[in-house]
Amino acid sequence: MKKSLEGKDALSYANILRSRNKFVDALAVYETVLEKDAENVEAYIGKGICLQMQNLGRLAYESFAEAVRLEPQNACALTHCGILYKDEGRLVEAAEMYQKALKADPSYKLAAECLAIVLTDLGTSLKLAALNCYEKAAIERPMYAEAYCNMGVIYKNRGDLESAIACYERCLTVSPNFEIAKNNMAIALTDLGTKVKLEGDINQGVAYYKKALYLNWHYADAMYNLGVAYGEMLKFDMAIVFYELAFHFNPHCAEACNNLGVIYKDRDNLDKAVECYQMALSIKPNFSQSLNNLGVVYTVQGKMDAAASMIEKAIVANPTYAEAYNNLGVLYRDAGNISLAVEAYESSALKIDPDSRNAGQNRLLAMNYINEGTDINCMRLTGQAFNLMHII
Repeated sequence: MKKSLEGKDALSYANILRSRNKFVDALAVYETVLEKDAENVEAYIGKGICLQMQNLGRLAYESFAEAVRLEPQNACALTHCGILYKDEGRLVEAAEMYQKALKADPSYKLAAECLAIVLTDLGTSLKLAALNCYEKAAIERPMYAEAYCNMGVIYKNRGDLESAIACYERCLTVSPNFEIAKNNMAIALTDLGTKVKLEGDINQGVAYYKKALYLNWHYADAMYNLGVAYGEMLKFDMAIVFYELAFHFNPHCAEACNNLGVIYKDRDNLDKAVECYQMALSIKPNFSQSLNNLGVVYTVQGKMDAAASMIEKAIVANPTYAEAYNNLGVLYRDAGNISLAVEAYESSALKIDPDSRNAGQNRLLAMNYINEGTDINCMRLTGQAFNLMHII
């Protein structure tokens, strides 16, 4: 019993030394434990980790392998075998070890994390190998259009849009009517257009979107993004044209319908705005922006019950939608329920977005009502005026 306790104490001491990065000292203690108990799995694992941390990979693997031999379902030992395989560049074997570890213990976090990394590395290495093969094929067969197209796909998936577009251009130089390459290049150009637009060059973004449509004249994503860009440039007639085209070529594009509704609402064409929002919701019933926007229009039209229903649905669909909470507060204020309005501004809108200008102003206005004891009808009238001028 005494020897057994001494063995456990020694193992605990070794683990403490290892946790303090004293790997040489810990290794010596693990060796002592194994001299007395040659089947101590935990000691083999600790020994392996100490050797691994001293870059003694082969000896470390032997120690982990012995632990696995003694306990084939030991997730820790299996995972460390996988780590050593990965360090040697043997990614397939590493993945197999991590999978065995997770089969033994599905909750073993280190194995799951390592498996995710190695699978990503495997995918990257396979794509690089494929890219090299296509490049060699293109050199040997300069008219091999498919090689250029497939290289473009690989670059696109890696996020290298410029290289992808260059490959598609080479493909189309060889084979001008290669439809797959045209469509792929249109996608890459649209993505690049959005990228440069977000970086501040909206005119270049528009140019890329137009070039995408030159290659694929019915590509709805490029049309939609042109609508967004023209809206940001305050060219609303052009925005309407491209949103309508986007919806025509992609009848499932709820975002185009919603954005059309926003433009019509800003032009005071409320009936048309309602029609657009309802169309968006027929496509995507839980589309929080359209639910909120429809509630806003109903508020302006004085349809308070319908407005409340829409805005509440928007909040259910997106509980962190600060603007919807603000608009709910506006609705309560216009109905004369100032305490509920303040609650909507404070506990929801400002809690989610403390810098919300509308919610902050509306809260101050509502607090003035409470403090001054303003007549309820006056509140309603003032609220509606404020609503028309500032909020919705």
